[in-house]
Amino acid sequence: MINKNETVVICEKPSQARNIRAAIGDNYGRIVAAQGHLLRLEMPEEINPAWRRWNYDILVPENRRFDYRPSDGGGKEARLREIESALRQAKSVIIATDCDREGEGIGRELLLYYKFEGEILRAMFSAEDKKTLTKAFNNLKPAAEYDRLYEAFYARAAVDKACNLTLTRVVTVRFKKPGAKGAIGVGRVMSPTLAIVCRRQKEIEAFETRPFYEITMNLTGERGKVAVHYRPKGAGRIYEESEARSLVAAAETWQGPLSVICEEKKAAPPKFFDLPTLQKEAGKKGFSASRTLEIAQSLYEKHKIITYPRAAVRSLPEVMIDEVQNLLDQVKTIPEFAAIPLEKPIIRKGRPGYFSDKALEGESHHALIPNLAVAEHFPVLYSRLDADHKALFDIITRSFLEAVADDHVFDQTTMTAEVSVADKKYSFSEIGKITRTPGWTDLFPKEVAPQKGKKVEKEVTLAPIDNGDPMTSEGAKSALKKTTPPKPYGEGELINAMQNAWKFVENEEEKERLKMAKGIGTPATRDQIIENLKQKCFEIKRKKIYATNYGMRLYELLETNLPELVDPGATARMELFLDSIQLGQNTADDVFEQAIERLRNMVDQIQNSYRSTELTKNHPPSDKMIGFARRIAAEKRIPLPPAALTDFAVCRLFIDNNVEPAPEDGSPSERQLGFARTLSEQTGEPIPEGALGSAEILSQWIDRVKSKAPPRMASEKQMVWVIKMVEEGMAAPDGYPDKVTAAAASAFLDKAFNRNQPNGG
Repeated sequence: MINKNETVVICEKPSQARNIRAAIGDNYGRIVAAQGHLLRLEMPEEINPAWRRWNYDILVPENRRFDYRPSDGGGKEARLREIESALRQAKSVIIATDCDREGEGIGRELLLYYKFEGEILRAMFSAEDKKTLTKAFNNLKPAAEYDRLYEAFYARAAVDKACNLTLTRVVTVRFKKPGAKGAIGVGRVMSPTLAIVCRRQKEIEAFETRPFYEITMNLTGERGKVAVHYRPKGAGRIYEESEARSLVAAAETWQGPLSVICEEKKAAPPKFFDLPTLQKEAGKKGFSASRTLEIAQSLYEKHKIITYPRAAVRSLPEVMIDEVQNLLDQVKTIPEFAAIPLEKPIIRKGRPGYFSDKALEGESHHALIPNLAVAEHFPVLYSRLDADHKALFDIITRSFLEAVADDHVFDQTTMTAEVSVADKKYSFSEIGKITRTPGWTDLFPKEVAPQKGKKVEKEVTLAPIDNGDPMTSEGAKSALKKTTPPKPYGEGELINAMQNAWKFVENEEEKERLKMAKGIGTPATRDQIIENLKQKCFEIKRKKIYATNYGMRLYELLETNLPELVDPGATARMELFLDSIQLGQNTADDVFEQAIERLRNMVDQIQNSYRSTELTKNHPPSDKMIGFARRIAAEKRIPLPPAALTDFAVCRLFIDNNVEPAPEDGSPSERQLGFARTLSEQTGEPIPEGALGSAEILSQWIDRVKSKAPPRMASEKQMVWVIKMVEEGMAAPDGYPDKVTAAAASAFLDKAFNRNQPNGG
């Protein structure tokens, strides 16, 4: 029995606390909110003062366990005080953070740091509406049931801490230009992600177009005519004109029996979405990976219209089977989906199916779908969404509807003729397809179908020729084609490549084993990894990702001297090992030791490697360009990358990514409107009605109101650098260490990086 006077409910963030408070009031005790991670793992110099000096040391505590330290800035100190005070008076704690590894870590680390020894319970939920949250608190679980979830979180965080900091220091010490300042940033997941893009870019640059020939032979017989083709992929292609001529000559005089095989085929729909699949599909509509997650989080947290967005699997629990009909019916109450020709859902069960308890073993969340708990309110909730939110919800809803629709059933006819030239046989064929049941492919027009399932060929009707019918050639001709290079990655495609890292492994046996892994990184972090790489290593052109000169040089340096670090397959192997903790197959300590052994080997490789040339010679931006970039950062309340002050390419990329052309009709841009709405929320000042249609009027309002907005506090990343520079002897900025504003941190770091211009880092 819960005594609310002795119980504390810990939430992950203020918005979640508001949702929980609205659902259960104070019936389960005092509700306190964290702000993401309020604690961090200790830095090397906090473990061992000698580690202030960068060298080749492996940065791991002797007892193999990192302690937690308070994070600085952004009001986190006040939240820690509130939580500490609440825990002192509590005998029970309910962890009500997000129900994944990261959320478990946010709650558990606080209890460990403050040495809480009372009862710990867990509220598990996949949506934040009142009905779902009430049910979760009525069915609290002992936190011990989720110990492996926390251990999996801690092991990943500890491995990343040890590997990323050690390797960044070792690579910097080994390869930076003598006398230069700044670090060469590398990472366990970041570096292989860079490699995926760089390798594709090198493939494109090295690609040489080759002409090849496809041959068509026109056949006739008593039951009709058919054109069959020789157009294989890869090694079977004809690249020599002489071979093409010989085959055309043989095909022109061919006669013989035609092989005809008729089969009934089925194409199942694609499964429900996980986050990476959603990001890939949303990328086709122009959404970046981070923007997709931002909108999805809002649909979940604010609008409560979808389930938890950071899903890592594409299956639903079998207990939800009985609820699918109701969800389908409620989705169709949204006017935009009312006419969908789907009345009864098709349920596919079992491990390969779409409803599978086996597929969800070790997982905290099921696939991403519309939220049944608020289904009776779908029309109203949907009407409140803006264009971007509607677009993403539509993609998710179409995915759900297609996944519970009938298979696409069709008759496939394959006609084949064998043509011989000397001792070599060439197989000419044509495939016909007649749809019997359109199934899921008929739910939406093809141009808006959310994703491809099994390949669905277009309709092709062939003559009613029987197997073995004699046919005679009426002639043949060749067509000259050209090979095409691979395409650069878009953000969604890169997310997909990260998830399917097994494709970068050559050994077939290992490739099959790594298919069980979930790739490199996690669904919740991949978008941020890409955003971090955009700071210096990636640039976006026409919605495609390219490596900057610096990024390519860094990849080449690592590929030459530390190939394991840029091998997606090697990182996927480590990810599989990390995932095994949650499944109970390995302990966190075992996995950590394995990772440190791998780290030790990589450090040895670097120490014994050849010193490379400097990574790049930075071309500095002009003072005017820096000033413009600073104005953008201030107006948009976003951090200016430190490298933008010294590297022209980084500064140019920052400006290009954050400036959009003004609409020709004089109306405000979406970014200007978004900035204005944020100011309005922060200051309580309403936006004048006329300003929403005029960029000039809105700009005047922004200039008048922005001085009233509260200062934004320094980010955690800014504070890491601020602390480092202060410890190196620079005078601390105002508010140091707990109340440094973003502006003060930016000015401080501008001064620091102008003084210590990094060459080659």
